[in-house]
Amino acid sequence: MAYMNQEKKAKIAAALKTAVPKGWKYSLAVRNHSSIVMNIKSAPVDLVKAFNGDDYISAYSGQHVYHADVNPYHYRNHLGDHDELKDVFDKIFEALNIDNFDESDIMTDYFHVGHYVNVNVGSFDKPFQVK
Repeated sequence: MAYMNQEKKAKIAAALKTAVPKGWKYSLAVRNHSSIVMNIKSAPVDLVKAFNGDDYISAYSGQHVYHADVNPYHYRNHLGDHDELKDVFDKIFEALNIDNFDESDIMTDYFHVGHYVNVNVGSFDKPFQVK
């Protein structure tokens, strides 16, 4: 059963200090005692463009999108040619998965992880800022 607490969060936060480049602003939270959530608020690199490509227009609203949800399993595919960002996110996900395990078996619909990992670049109510 997935479980996250403040002690695990503190250990992850210490590892993230060395993994996240200088100039990036982020927050770390525990959600529902099962997930660690990292919200990247600003960076000197346009991460929304890196993850969404040149398509900033939402198919649903027709408005510009200023946030991205990062898939923890396929983020390297979404980053395309951004090799430096791939290396940064490799380190970020390595830090976020400290003391984590995955003994899931999707063939039998059995999910057993140490904790879930969520990374967001901005949010729908607080857009990501390039600084």
